[in-house]
Amino acid sequence: MKINKAFALKLSKIMYEKGISKYKLEKKTGLSHATFRNIFNEVNSDIMFSTIINILSALGIELKDFFDDELFDYKNLDY
Repeated sequence: MKINKAFALKLSKIMYEKGISKYKLEKKTGLSHATFRNIFNEVNSDIMFSTIINILSALGIELKDFFDDELFDYKNLDY
């Protein structure tokens, strides 16, 4: 699995669990609709680290907690 797909899957799961919509997260982060569209449609092969920090901060999630998932195990990723 590509890293950007793993990120989008994990982000979708957390948004569902927290009951937060893409629109609400866009407003909370100040990131554009196009940025989120690119993340969820896996348009870009890489996501800027500052974007990841911004999103996780808005969700109140630490980096270590977000990436502590088998989705991000090296054996599961194409990089």
